[in-house]
Amino acid sequence: FGDEKEHYLTFFLSAMDTIIQQLGNSTALYHNAEHTILVVLAGQEILYGKQMSEGNVSPEDWLHYLLALLCHDVGFLRGICAQDNARRNCYHTGRKDKDIVLLPQGCTDASLNPHHVDRSQQFVAEFVQGRSPVMRQDNLGNKLDIDVARIQAYIERTRFPVPDDWRYDQTGDYPGLTRAADLIGQLSDPLYLQKTTALFYEFEEIGANTVLGYHCPDDVWLHYPQFFRNVVYPYLDAGLLYLGETIGGQQLVEQLYENVIAAEYRRRERVSTTFVQCCS
Repeated sequence: FGDEKEHYLTFFLSAMDTIIQQLGNSTALYHNAEHTILVVLAGQEILYGKQMSEGNVSPEDWLHYLLALLCHDVGFLRGICAQDNARRNCYHTGRKDKDIVLLPQGCTDASLNPHHVDRSQQFVAEFVQGRSPVMRQDNLGNKLDIDVARIQAYIERTRFPVPDDWRYDQTGDYPGLTRAADLIGQLSDPLYLQKTTALFYEFEEIGANTVLGYHCPDDVWLHYPQFFRNVVYPYLDAGLLYLGETIGGQQLVEQLYENVIAAEYRRRERVSTTFVQCCS
């Protein structure tokens, strides 16, 4: 956008510095600062591709979209919401005023996974504008038209598993592209398959492995190809389309598929080895 609304960039970089520092202190093994950075970078590439192909991305679109990506998982952090009480191990669910969850002693930030989307939305309301619907200016007096409800709507679409509700079906609007960046950013990470162990132990903390049928860390990547094709891929179409418009986006897509192929190869290798052992 050149110099147009350069203060938007200044504000975003300031917000990013603050939030990434906070996420750097997270005790969650997987949903941490690195995860958020990967998602933001993927989202920036999606917007770049959208602008190149359609030319309709405004500075306001850019700011709200990137702020949503920056804040989409901040709800994992204990102490990030105003009503959190670390001393009592009580944390705001983000759903309504004074709705509190008591966490077990010795848990990590991953224990807030069931509440993290609502908490992220609550954090946006508290961090961006206090109690006003729209933040009017930054610290230098530059006008900022930041619509908190808009950012919260983008974050809402990142709920996963995706709710069985038609309102979550759209993939090409900005909320849908927020979800695409969240998924593509992490799943195109060259180290993703190595990080599935961390993901397993986050699932273990909230009892999700029993539901998912995972018994050990290897199960996460063993099931990944099927999970990607059946659960993730249907929500990526628009994001992949825009990524195809840029060199950086094409590299992300290539790595995304390489991870699926690598997991499939390792799975077949494991099955083959097990078969040989059973027959010998």
